[in-house]
Amino acid sequence: MRGQVSAEALRELETEVMKRREFLKEIAGLDKTALQDKATKLAEELMKLRFKQASKQLEKGHLLQETRRALARVQTAIRQKAA
Repeated sequence: MRGQVSAEALRELETEVMKRREFLKEIAGLDKTALQDKATKLAEELMKLRFKQASKQLEKGHLLQETRRALARVQTAIRQKAA
């Protein structure tokens, strides 16, 4: 049927939302230097994923988007703590 979401897809969506909330709680509890360290690690991971993608070795393409979004969330938290 159109417009209906399967139970499995709904569970996956709920899992993603819970992961995102846990990540936001984690970064909210960190100080500025810890956030900068986390941003550096995420940037390095993103670079590695991009190299793998360019050489056609990346099997899980969704990791690029997840890492990019996580980096953006950390950078946002850094800016919020600076203000």
